[in-house]
Amino acid sequence: MGKEQVQAEDLHRALDAEVSKLQIGSDWARWLDVAALFPTYGFGNLVLINLQMPQASWVASARQWEQLGRRVKPAQGIRILKPICVQTAVAEDCGLDGVQVSVEDQVIGFRVGVVYDVTATVGPPVHLPRPPVCLDVTVARRLWDGLARDVAADGFAIDVRPTGDASEGFTDYGANRVVIADHLDDFRAVARLAHEVSHVRMHSPADPDAATACMGIHQVEAESVAYVLLARHGLSLDTESFDDIAGWARQVDATDPGEVIKVTGARVINTARQLIESTDKYLNADRTPLAPVQARALGSASPAPDADGPAL
Repeated sequence: MGKEQVQAEDLHRALDAEVSKLQIGSDWARWLDVAALFPTYGFGNLVLINLQMPQASWVASARQWEQLGRRVKPAQGIRILKPICVQTAVAEDCGLDGVQVSVEDQVIGFRVGVVYDVTATVGPPVHLPRPPVCLDVTVARRLWDGLARDVAADGFAIDVRPTGDASEGFTDYGANRVVIADHLDDFRAVARLAHEVSHVRMHSPADPDAATACMGIHQVEAESVAYVLLARHGLSLDTESFDDIAGWARQVDATDPGEVIKVTGARVINTARQLIESTDKYLNADRTPLAPVQARALGSASPAPDADGPAL
């Protein structure tokens, strides 16, 4: 893909070609790792960033680097897709209150944007936020508390107890309850809670497709969101559940499995971004002790975003 005369259509073709190559779970996990680094970017742009510069560690627009006192090297830019939006007036019938008009942004196309990794800039040193190398036990417990507040806001309670089988947890939609096995250490417990919170956010027994959709999709979506969130905080999860990702995409749509991958990726990234934003606010808040949000504490432990990031 030549970089001098790249058009939006070229990037769309490159994206489709890259997604069509997905065969194994490690490929999917590689894109999720990029999402943990750059949570403000949409799935398509994460794939494009990884395609052009797999070693990228922090990307931003030229304007943002200039605000940090650094100058970019234009020849080393990473091409991404930026939405072209127009504002559309939407009328809503409010009954006796009349008609309420709101303004919404509508995407009518895409143009080529350019971002730059820190290695493609020169200037004074800058301290860039990066995920930690490994998840600290204290952070794991505070992440649990942050997720507990999120799931409570969704109307669900957390119940830490034996699950009655070999599972590490499950979501009881009828009782509005998330059950987490009581034998898990801090790290496995918060990973499982992230998984179940993802189910709460993304899935519902009332889903009209629930009876016919491959159960693997729900499993992969929840585990993918948990993977991104935990990777953001330095905890690596296994990728076993991603091994048959290409297979279930073909089951859903044998004629265009790539589109299934893109739609699923967008859902995963959007949900992961919401959880990253909410838990980051909680983790970055005053570190003084807060009132507990659950009856039982976790058990003993075992051994600046890019505001220009498009939502493609």
